[in-house]
Amino acid sequence: MRQPEGLLRRADGWLFAAEDAARLAAMRIGLCGVLALHLAVTDYRVVASQPAALFQPVFYMKLFARMPSAGTATTLQIVGVVAAVAAAAGLALRLSLPAALVCSLILDGMLNSAGRVIVGDAVLILCLLVVAASGPAAGEAWSLRRRRPGSAVGPRYGWPVRTAMIAIALAYFFAGLQKWRHSGLAWLTSDNLRWILYGQAHPGALALFVADRPWLAHLLAGGALLLETTFPLVLFLPRLRWLFLPAAVAMQVGIRLTLGLDYSAQWLALVIVFVDWPRAATWARGAIVPGLASLRRDPTLRSR
Repeated sequence: MRQPEGLLRRADGWLFAAEDAARLAAMRIGLCGVLALHLAVTDYRVVASQPAALFQPVFYMKLFARMPSAGTATTLQIVGVVAAVAAAAGLALRLSLPAALVCSLILDGMLNSAGRVIVGDAVLILCLLVVAASGPAAGEAWSLRRRRPGSAVGPRYGWPVRTAMIAIALAYFFAGLQKWRHSGLAWLTSDNLRWILYGQAHPGALALFVADRPWLAHLLAGGALLLETTFPLVLFLPRLRWLFLPAAVAMQVGIRLTLGLDYSAQWLALVIVFVDWPRAATWARGAIVPGLASLRRDPTLRSR
């Protein structure tokens, strides 16, 4: 019994470890900024103007008798962007962040009720729900309303960051698990990926480049399967983040370039949550500021 109890204590200690308030604030700003940008650039009127017969509500969208109108979509879009920007600034966080989330859920629900379920924003929304659940702690640093010193440290700032990490890691893991469940090794050994690339209405040059080379398609399919299946290791072995994070970003950018599927919200959430931005900013200041100071002191360096 001692070993399970010890593991639970270690897990509890990791999840509720003290963290800097600025780390949580950076996560709030980054995630809310991505949400605001996503809401601003997505055209929801395309699905709003579809015939009523094409409305296929999924999950909570069954609360709607029909697809919301284009006017409603525009209103939700404006309110969502304003609320997300306000939440990023730390203004009225208890009101602005839930408002932005509700607008996003309805608008993304419209897209998912048009016949094709889109999950690219699911990770972003999950992480924002964690920020909302953290309450006032998320707005106690880097906020226009409150200016608590960046030295504020405590578990109340740590558990939201680590919970968001868990959510992202599990999202990648379950994506890999579904491949094992439905395809198994055939995901790697078959020509499934090649036919997906060939089967597009208008495959691009990069998609054809990969599909025309079976060895490359198998290598990419196997790499994606390995990456997703083993992604939770980044929670226990932080050094692996230097490998896994760039690999995940490259994979999802590659999906966008070859298949046209946009997972930018997911990989941006990954980078925002896993990178310690206050520490990165401190490192950057230490590396850049001395160089600028020496440049000012020695005019001969400017002429080189």
